Amino acid sequence: MKNIEVGAYRIRHLALQVEDLERSISFYMNGLGMKLLRRRATAERNEIAAYLGYGDEATEVAIELFQFLDNEKSSHLSHPSHVAIAVNGIEDVIKILMQHGAQIKSAPKHHSAGSPSKFAFVLDPDGHEIELTQAG
Repeated sequence: MKNIEVGAYRIRHLALQVEDLERSISFYMNGLGMKLLRRRATAERNEIAAYLGYGDEATEVAIELFQFLDNEKSSHLSHPSHVAIAVNGIEDVIKILMQHGAQIKSAPKHHSAGSPSKFAFVLDPDGHEIELTQAG
């Protein structure tokens, strides 16, 4: 088993589920001075998202705001927030984390057909979601 290489990882984003994506984008841009870095839609999950922050997403931490399109608006949001961490060797990282009490929520898979990038979700010992991402 490999040791974790210090400096090889970084916090990529903090994900927050929102009820109204446009309202939340306005809040973070106009209230906190963040810039809209990018948007995405994921048809398989019926989800739209926006990434906001103060710098280049490749080197700075971002906030991912995401909204499920099929959920009725309510004060109870169904998906937990999570922190995403960019890693190298995603499968090895998961093995190390499991030795320290993590549970796999979803095994590594590619972001989309043909994409070399992978992601997986693990739960820390307290049940907090951590998304691991590996650039292709």
